[in-house]
Amino acid sequence: MREEVEKRIIRVLINSGLIFLITFVLSFLNINFSSILAVIPSGGFTLATAASLIVVIILFFISLRIILDLIRLVDIASNLLLKYIPGFNPEKSSSVVRALKELLIIFVIAMLVSLASPIISAIPDIGGWLNLAISMVAFAFSIILMYDAGRTIYTAFESSIQALIDHIVAHINRTEKREEPIRPAPDSKP
Repeated sequence: MREEVEKRIIRVLINSGLIFLITFVLSFLNINFSSILAVIPSGGFTLATAASLIVVIILFFISLRIILDLIRLVDIASNLLLKYIPGFNPEKSSSVVRALKELLIIFVIAMLVSLASPIISAIPDIGGWLNLAISMVAFAFSIILMYDAGRTIYTAFESSIQALIDHIVAHINRTEKREEPIRPAPDSKP
């Protein structure tokens, strides 16, 4: 498992570096995403526009690979974390992992909406309304995911806390029984 974690972390770092490098190079070439959107509807495709679209597609797939690696790392990290929580019910681990993935999805949605907002706003005539609609849908979807994740985590940890309390009470009861003093029988004389 250690090799898999190392491999995935290295892939995330390399792919993040590639995204940064490609974006850095594109900034020197004066090619940005809003200029791609502005050129396509009115002027048709040029060689620079086609190359820019290919770069955008490559960036999308690199980002997708990063997200998939991060999801697997969240799985591994949450399984390790759940092993060290005292009294946690292992049957609930899959639901907690799902809840953590939902929280990761909320983070990714927030990042994507904030990155796409200037690009969408640059679309003539409908950009502002489209940006508002996408932001509202993303917000509603995030609230739904957050509620579901919170409810799942609360349910999973509520039962584990109750099990932990029961374990502590049972331990205290066993300790009290052992500490009872031995009393002499009432019929015996010293």
